[in-house]
Amino acid sequence: MDIGLIVDLETTGIDSKNDKIIEIGILEFLAEDGVEPMITNMYSELEDPGEPISEEIQSITGINDDMVAGRQIDWSRVRELFGRADIIIAHNADFDRGFLEARPELAGIDIHWGCSVKHIDWHGHGFKTRALNYLAADMGFVNPFAHRALFDCATTFRLVSPYLKELITRSFMKEYKLLAVGAPFAVKDKLREAAYRWDAQQRVWGKTVFEDRLDAEREFLASEIYQGSSRHEEHSL
Repeated sequence: MDIGLIVDLETTGIDSKNDKIIEIGILEFLAEDGVEPMITNMYSELEDPGEPISEEIQSITGINDDMVAGRQIDWSRVRELFGRADIIIAHNADFDRGFLEARPELAGIDIHWGCSVKHIDWHGHGFKTRALNYLAADMGFVNPFAHRALFDCATTFRLVSPYLKELITRSFMKEYKLLAVGAPFAVKDKLREAAYRWDAQQRVWGKTVFEDRLDAEREFLASEIYQGSSRHEEHSL
């Protein structure tokens, strides 16, 4: 049986080096093969960033200066929860991870991260978007307090529960950046339909895939793009 955490942050901006955390939400759950994940613990707290919260962030989150005045996250409790978790999941984990790994209170903890944006093949499951609240709407429910940390955690938990095994499995996989170097102009539509994106700076079509999709992408490039021996580049991320 594994212990997992869903984590969400609200912050004063998107720069983890200069902006501050103003709210944390943590939802702890137990996961076991063949059993529906079960919530076992929750924690949420506001934190005074020591500076005024911009009108834009107040509008997005509903959190204002009066609400955070004198408030502080219990980082010893956060460290305890993080320390016993087998996996920590966030929606767009790179964002939350950047802020949390910068906290001295969490230094030295070995954290394995899972991302509910990239470690679940939402498009493969028939969803047209990976945005949190649009996914919720597509599943038939509404997050009543979007951009409040604990409510976003609960929304994420409900979204990932049916796909938790997939998320955990893919979180351990290597990622590769494939570059369709020298691809003929005539096949651009095929590349676009296969989710390749044009990099105007490098002037090449590229796509990031997990290792379980690598052979299929190689075959696609060889047969559909290069009409024979593939000339693409692969870069491990």
